[in-house]
Amino acid sequence: MSDNTVSSLSALTREYHTIAHNLANANTVGFKRRIGVFTLEEPTGNAPASGSAAPPAGAANGRAVRIHGSAFVDFSQGHVIETRRPLDVSLHGKGFFVVETDKGERYTRNGVFRLNSQRQLVDAQGRTVAGEGGPITIPPNVSPMAVEIARDGRISAGEANIGKLRIVEFDDLKTLAPVGDCAFRASKRAKPAPATHTAVQQGFQEASNVSPVHELVALIKVTRLYEANVKMIQAKDDRGKDLMRVAMA
Repeated sequence: MSDNTVSSLSALTREYHTIAHNLANANTVGFKRRIGVFTLEEPTGNAPASGSAAPPAGAANGRAVRIHGSAFVDFSQGHVIETRRPLDVSLHGKGFFVVETDKGERYTRNGVFRLNSQRQLVDAQGRTVAGEGGPITIPPNVSPMAVEIARDGRISAGEANIGKLRIVEFDDLKTLAPVGDCAFRASKRAKPAPATHTAVQQGFQEASNVSPVHELVALIKVTRLYEANVKMIQAKDDRGKDLMRVAMA
């Protein structure tokens, strides 16, 4: 088996896992789909043709498939779903909520929040949601149903000012890397800045930006490419066996 064939099968396997991961998170609030990058190489040595996660159905005809670079994240806005739940918050724009972890700050678009035992605002994984003045704590005499969250992230209950969500934006989204649970880690060169182009909407969730139909079409194409590469391997093996029989005759 040639190095090109091994690389092709490896690339297609990685792409398959990327698509499967997207499909598994199609209903995950705030999830951002991953996109793999294909390079299809002509056996004649012509210049490679680069494509996206779903190359043409006939692209495997005599070509090797490689991953050019690495998978990246599609940060496009997901559609919003009204829940009327006071602690559900969606973002409109390119901003991120900040959550605190034992490994440092993480950034997420998943605004499904709740209160922990200390009545601090936390996300679905129990990570503390950062406020501009530290953790946001809802007073014992305030019902979560009475909490109001303004479009700029200010949190209040009646006349009481409780705090303000810390929401940040990044000039270069490529500095963010997914770390699981709809969260991202920023590289050392990233510079999170206070959000100026993001609005908060209470009582809504931002759905995943995965299109199941698109991903299923891509999955079918990847499967066909993989099968075509396997057939090429089998054909080469058969030719080798024929040559051995001729040589030994």
